Amino acid sequence: MKREIRSSSVAGVAGTGAIIDVGQESFVIPGIERWRQSELRIVDLKRLSTRLHKVLKAPTDKKEPSLMVQRFPRAMFCEKCRKILRWKTGMERDGQEPKCQQDGCDGKLVPMRFVAACENGHLEDIDWGFWAHSGPNGNRGCKTNERLLFEVDAEVQNAGLGSLKVKCGDCGSYRSLEDLSNKSITKEIFRSCASMHPWIFGQQEQCDADVVVLQRGATNLHYPVTISALDIPADVADNQVSQFADQIRSQKSYQRLLELMRNIAGDYADFIDICIEAIVHAVGCDKEVVLAVANAELSGRAITSSAGQEDGQVLDQAVLLGEEWKTIEKALSQGGLTSEHFIAVSEELALSSPAWMKALVSGVLLIRRLREVRAYLGFHRVKPSTPEKMVSPDVGGQQPWLPASEVFGEGIVIKLNFGRLEKWAEKLPTIELETLKALERKRVDESFWFLPRVDPVFLAMHTLAHLLLRRITFECGYSSSSLRERLYFSREGKYAGIMIYTADGDSEGSLGGLVRQGRSDRLAQSLTEAVEQGRWCSSDPVCFETAGQGLGGFNHAACHACSLVSETSCIAANTLLDRRMLYQGSWGLLQFLEDV
Repeated sequence: MKREIRSSSVAGVAGTGAIIDVGQESFVIPGIERWRQSELRIVDLKRLSTRLHKVLKAPTDKKEPSLMVQRFPRAMFCEKCRKILRWKTGMERDGQEPKCQQDGCDGKLVPMRFVAACENGHLEDIDWGFWAHSGPNGNRGCKTNERLLFEVDAEVQNAGLGSLKVKCGDCGSYRSLEDLSNKSITKEIFRSCASMHPWIFGQQEQCDADVVVLQRGATNLHYPVTISALDIPADVADNQVSQFADQIRSQKSYQRLLELMRNIAGDYADFIDICIEAIVHAVGCDKEVVLAVANAELSGRAITSSAGQEDGQVLDQAVLLGEEWKTIEKALSQGGLTSEHFIAVSEELALSSPAWMKALVSGVLLIRRLREVRAYLGFHRVKPSTPEKMVSPDVGGQQPWLPASEVFGEGIVIKLNFGRLEKWAEKLPTIELETLKALERKRVDESFWFLPRVDPVFLAMHTLAHLLLRRITFECGYSSSSLRERLYFSREGKYAGIMIYTADGDSEGSLGGLVRQGRSDRLAQSLTEAVEQGRWCSSDPVCFETAGQGLGGFNHAACHACSLVSETSCIAANTLLDRRMLYQGSWGLLQFLEDV
């Protein structure tokens, strides 16, 4: 049987620590120290890899790559005899799904639905034997865990978790799954975390975080942390020695190379070449660069980093976006720009465009070809947290590389008139400004660090981007999940822009339909239709009048019927959306632009 996932997903939703379902089987993706290097290729984008001080690698496209995963949860129950057992590696049979080990049964084994996790990234099986004996119908003196049954209680009227129970076949103790959703009960029963990662044997560290019981398919069980950059003609340093120094030093062969060059270089030149070739293959640089780094260290000369990123400092996505915006503005001013993976031409807005659109849009750029590289930095569990709590993909051992994926496609960039957006934001009612300030305090206090700063201009342009993305989906030929937004906004830099581009990693190039929607005879119509559709939601007036929707309550007047898009398409987890910023009769952006 074939067990397959999309190769690009291992640098995102199916990255290290994620639980993936394939049919009725369930697996956890291990740390990258267990990934086969022979089935990986280097993804070259210096403006990203040098700042991360890591080599970027993706599954090779020359053959079918594979990944050694581990079954999780290991607790399974038989569909036939209902027995619960703990799966072991020795029970595996090539090409077969798990079968019951009970004599004469041979029923199919299905993984239990619930697992235990904590905010520090740990993950473990629930001790079902302990659970069965812990409730009011439990015999705490019984220590048997080998004869557990997962049964449906036919006497319970509702078909919820209360009708499912784990029962001990020896003493008859049982407890339903209904209490698993009660955080106070699970906290009292499971106490502190066992500090486990399923793919690592034994306890790795001390952890005093509370255990949280989650369904294995819950979205908050694995929050991937990624960073992306476009392959654009940017002003980056071309000193390869400083660019690759950190990556070269992290290679296993590097210390051996130094020993050979320090002691017996003249007699063992062939061994030096072997070490250099190994480093070149792993890092993707030239031989001369490896020699230059080694010679500099042997002579005691310091090599300064040209990446503008200090060791230990988290790379901010805003730095990369700022560089990209400079390139976009350069392309707009010159009428176009061309490089190996970036072909862009400027486009005029139609003369028949409505007044508000002419006041808002100050430039359009059609990107006929682009390349985006995304790097997987790690993950969080239970809830998004601070960078300090992020679990790196090499949790089982320090690795000099990170998983990555690359996307080839096309896009449209709409440059917005920042001056007019700024003037509109200054005229907002005081009560609205105070509400936004309260949301910003909440974002900071509750550690929603992955969300952009709460700003009325950002909320307005983000909502407009979602409306446009939803509209373009009907016209361009791509599915909604294949399109993605990229927002360029900076109060300090005084710029604002929206990019809609293809984000499907399975096909190189583009269909051309998205760029076609950016032409002067189409874009104005698409923008107009997007704005008109957004004026009314099938859930209005409830949607328009309801505050505190979505993750963290950061949405106002935004729901699935009007403004939300695929999670993979949004840069802010479908939050910081507010249709009122565009449509509120007295102070909305569209009314302000009409009056300009």
